[in-house]
Amino acid sequence: MSERPRLSVITICRNSRAALLRTAGSVLPQLGPQVEYLVVDGGSDDGTKEELLRLAAPGVRWVSEPDQGISDAMNKGVSLTTGEWVAHLHAGDTYLPGAVDCILREIAAGDADVLCGWMLKEEERGEVLCRSEPSGLAWDMTVNHPSAIVRRELFDRLSGFDLTLRNAMDYDFFLRAALAGARFRVIERPLTRFASGGQSERSVWKTLLETHRVRQRRLKHGLSRSPAWLLALYVKGSVRVLFQRMGLHGVIGTYRRWFSWPRKG
Repeated sequence: MSERPRLSVITICRNSRAALLRTAGSVLPQLGPQVEYLVVDGGSDDGTKEELLRLAAPGVRWVSEPDQGISDAMNKGVSLTTGEWVAHLHAGDTYLPGAVDCILREIAAGDADVLCGWMLKEEERGEVLCRSEPSGLAWDMTVNHPSAIVRRELFDRLSGFDLTLRNAMDYDFFLRAALAGARFRVIERPLTRFASGGQSERSVWKTLLETHRVRQRRLKHGLSRSPAWLLALYVKGSVRVLFQRMGLHGVIGTYRRWFSWPRKG
């Protein structure tokens, strides 16, 4: 590419060939001279590497080698890209049509360090619209990571993702960014579709516990550091799962539309 791209999109994967193809299929049609795409594969043995060989196109690169986990792979991806802004779109997640053009327009405004888009989340009964509310980061993960775009300078200044975290590395990063005075701006439209069944969903209690430890580590005071708040989040999540299993989707929908924060649906 003749000049530095404005946006670098990074997809990390390992033994998720079908998911990677779905993600790449949403990114490649939206590439242009201002955008580069990098796939970081953790040394897959399921045919992913053969598919990567077929992705050859201007602005597309990939690397396939073992890594030390999700945080390491995401950090590696940023280190190998050259864009002024970086976005992580994991295998299985997809950009909605027109998302990249929207991101480039928002980048051009130049008044933020983190852009926070909305997101569609796949669930058993259909999609749920998830809004972003960065002002709530001291309480919970209120930024949709697949729809977040970060200024490269900020990423480097904060030294990227913490390698000791397995589930809440993105929450830790955005909380540190907020505490460091980063400027967040919300894009009030969905940019991505989030696939269900990710690492954080497969281990809900571990994720909640890790986010709690992040708050205790990063915040000096506040109710959100207390075991009571951790318990409240766990109870809320458990009740939602119970209601879903009971088929009470209308109750869940009403709560999300009127009482959840950030508001969903």
